[in-house]
Amino acid sequence: MKWILALSMFWALPTNPQPPTLQKVAEIRVRYMADMNYKGHPPYSIGSPWKNGARFEGCGWGRRNQNPKTIGTCRPRTRLRLAADAVATGKFGTYRLRLWR
Repeated sequence: MKWILALSMFWALPTNPQPPTLQKVAEIRVRYMADMNYKGHPPYSIGSPWKNGARFEGCGWGRRNQNPKTIGTCRPRTRLRLAADAVATGKFGTYRLRLWR
């Protein structure tokens, strides 16, 4: 009986976990910025955007409760497609992060 349970658990577990989407990566990174009051590009290890297909990152911050669409970020010089746009509000301000591919 135990082997049936173990076998059914083996089939139920995902064998090929999907990598996170760029939107999810951007949300993780901007949440880090808001939580740590980090006014700059977060460390590479947070979300690893380049492993997931991002080619450029722009980040910005503004005062608390500022309209996120008015927060400027770096933008690529070449023609890239915007893949993710995430916003988070922390104790000291509003943070925005965009990823292009």
